[in-house]
Amino acid sequence: MESLATILPASAMAEEPKDMPDADLPGSRRPDAVVRPGATEDVAALMEWATREGVGVLPIGSGRRAHPVRGDGRFVVLRTDGLAGLETYEAADLTLSAGAGTPFGTVAAALAENAQWAPFDPPRIDQRSLGGLVANGLSGPLHMGYGELRNHVLGLTVVTGDGRTLRLGGRVVKNVAGFDLLKAVVGSRGSLAIITSVVLRAFPVPPVDRTLYVEGATVGELLKHALEVGTAPVLPASSVIVDALAAAGGRPALVVRLHGAEATVAADQRRLEEHVGLTFRVDSGVDHAGVRDHASLGDVLLAASARPSRLGAVLDALDALTPTALSVDSYGGRVRAASAVPTGEVIDSVRSRIEDVGGALRLFAPSMDGRAAELSTRPRPGEQALVEGLRSAFDPGGVLWPARF
Repeated sequence: MESLATILPASAMAEEPKDMPDADLPGSRRPDAVVRPGATEDVAALMEWATREGVGVLPIGSGRRAHPVRGDGRFVVLRTDGLAGLETYEAADLTLSAGAGTPFGTVAAALAENAQWAPFDPPRIDQRSLGGLVANGLSGPLHMGYGELRNHVLGLTVVTGDGRTLRLGGRVVKNVAGFDLLKAVVGSRGSLAIITSVVLRAFPVPPVDRTLYVEGATVGELLKHALEVGTAPVLPASSVIVDALAAAGGRPALVVRLHGAEATVAADQRRLEEHVGLTFRVDSGVDHAGVRDHASLGDVLLAASARPSRLGAVLDALDALTPTALSVDSYGGRVRAASAVPTGEVIDSVRSRIEDVGGALRLFAPSMDGRAAELSTRPRPGEQALVEGLRSAFDPGGVLWPARF
């Protein structure tokens, strides 16, 4: 077998598997090697080698959101944190490119120097790398006002499973003709290609960020008002229900954010209150990170999705788990719930009830090292053939290791 050390620079082979911290590699299995390439060319050489030798490649960004290693077969770990650093930043054009291993906090700090930001707020955003964020395709509640993350990833440099380097998209908003492969990679969770560089669209920081909230006895009671917010003649930056808000004395609350100029935000609040028929409290002290991360940790984490009009049925189904924390993004039709470890029968029942109303459920539970590990997904009818077609085109040798999925 051809040695990795003969095709990669010594700097990419600096780490021995036995020296790799458990925090970076979940599960008890040890890889054949841990590589930390510093350039796209090194990633391409690694993937060509893996396809020739039939060795799996497990990409890891920050490592904090990685799933446990399962299944059989030889594999190497590809750490992308060596692909870090800002590449170009055109503040006047609101575009920034950076290596995939760049911590999102580094990107946010660079944008803040020019009163700009990237309004993407999935749970634990402070722990994510830029490439990991894009690979997971998560946006958070701010998608209501700013759109999904996939709409603001302007370009990617990726390496396919067999070592081809592809540059998808570019540095402008409209530059795509034909099938948009860029959007297929965003959210593919490392199953199609290794992301090595990202071009991201930025936004000006809003002059006013006003937080409104209203309390309720239960999450279900607040759902009606949240759905009304989604049909209002104004579009908030975000709208989310949490089952416990510190500013509301630990009671369930609907939290809404309005962005814009002072006069516009004041007018939007009046129109929103008229539409919903409620008077919101204004509180600049609401912990947005706490709202963002609510129900993101627990013994078991469930992420359910359905049409907004069906969320009541989803909440009823999740009641069987006696959730310890709940968060509802009614505009996106998403619910997160944390609970104690349930039995298999209860999970099957909950999932069936959610699927009966056209929804879907993803389930995460503790791995051996105590972090969330995905246990179950169920693709919708017709999706599997499309997924397999994309994987065969991007990774014909099947080396982007499926053991973590």
